[in-house]
Amino acid sequence: MRALQDMNNVDKAYLLARLFPDEREALIGVALQQVEFFIQQEQAVRDMWKDTLITAEFWYDLVRSTQRIIRNQGTGLYRSARVFSDQLFDGYNAIFMIYCLIGYTQDEVCPYKLKQAIHLLFGEYQLFTIAI
Repeated sequence: MRALQDMNNVDKAYLLARLFPDEREALIGVALQQVEFFIQQEQAVRDMWKDTLITAEFWYDLVRSTQRIIRNQGTGLYRSARVFSDQLFDGYNAIFMIYCLIGYTQDEVCPYKLKQAIHLLFGEYQLFTIAI
């Protein structure tokens, strides 16, 4: 195993998925909830989006890409740590997934050890907050 500072997002997600195999389904569920939220609130989010490094258009590309991956990969994401990490955390998609993971750590239902692992691997602060 590589040192933490030498890991990329796919490596970190793979480690997380291997350490918490029973939580993969919950993590995908969290991502789906966020996808649904952003799609349902698209106009409101776009209206309040400020000029930032990440544009609303780019963000919604990530949201739709994540939705497509979850729909196309189905249960393979739950069953395989490699599929989970390769599909959801490769490239820019990792930005949305990390947003989802860090958001999940703020939920009371997130197991304590999973919360700590997410913070260790991906940090504990959101890129931004959406208040609707």
